[in-house]
Amino acid sequence: MSQIPSQAQTEPRTLPPGAVTVRCRIDGPLVVELPPDAEEKGLFLRVTDHLGQEYAIPAQKKALALCRCGETKTRPFCDGTHKTCGFKADETAG
Repeated sequence: MSQIPSQAQTEPRTLPPGAVTVRCRIDGPLVVELPPDAEEKGLFLRVTDHLGQEYAIPAQKKALALCRCGETKTRPFCDGTHKTCGFKADETAG
């Protein structure tokens, strides 16, 4: 089983412009963002379940929010429920 490197094991790195970004919102979802030129680069958002079945995502969508609180009614996507259910996330990158 592979392990995720701890913060002490990872070095900050500079990525080329146009990288896909996964942003951890404070006490909220994981937001996956495509770069502005994603379509020209052939990058598209695709989310599948454990069987490989795709969730419907509008083709022009450049970002989506994935639930971390577990209370959303639109799994795996965020519906804002984290704001009212008391979800607290304590991870930070630094």
